[in-house]
Amino acid sequence: MLANDGLSTPRGHGKRVALQMLLVAYRSVVSERSRLYNQLQALHVGAPATLRERVGPARNGATLARRLTGMRTRPNASPQENTTLQVLRDIANRTRALDTQAAAYTRQIDALTRELAPTLMDEPGVGPITAGKLIAFNPARFTSEAAFARANGTAPQPASSGKTVRHRLSRGGDRQINTAIYTIALSRSIHHPASRAYMQRRINEGKTKREAMRSLKPYLSRDLNQHFSKTPLTT
Repeated sequence: MLANDGLSTPRGHGKRVALQMLLVAYRSVVSERSRLYNQLQALHVGAPATLRERVGPARNGATLARRLTGMRTRPNASPQENTTLQVLRDIANRTRALDTQAAAYTRQIDALTRELAPTLMDEPGVGPITAGKLIAFNPARFTSEAAFARANGTAPQPASSGKTVRHRLSRGGDRQINTAIYTIALSRSIHHPASRAYMQRRINEGKTKREAMRSLKPYLSRDLNQHFSKTPLTT
């Protein structure tokens, strides 16, 4: 018989589980699209020179895919060129289909997120995907800011060496929620005046931009924890 000691609190049920499933599906679609973008760029490098000139420079996979979907084979082109274009175009069309699928999942995630946490996306830098990750993580499970920080990988840990006293952030915790917090922090460091001022103050103190960002994440974790404490998720 299992003892009750040490059992964790379930992450949730109902709409929150549906949200978790949508996030898994969204990540799968985005991952596959990124793989195809990389494949397009690799094949473009090895394509015949005449085709590369027609397609133009491959600045990124998304731009390459948009160009390729509108291109057609030429009767006077070599079999190699036309076959290569056909393959590239087929891959590009698959990425466009994944674009549509990702957008559909995003709309569903947005709708569920607004049902469960109507004011969450009013927070600076929080969009549908990051909000969905936060809700799926269920911050209400944690009884303190410190517990939330440890679980999301933003808890400071000593990393001093010799006379240098410094801290790093925990490498543990849920990496999806850690990624969400980083994404929000990055957005705030660009668009949120208070966060920009904080970053600049840390840089003026001698921190690198990366170290300043590392300092911003724990404050963001605290703000998000306070948000969920004041505004619990709806059922």
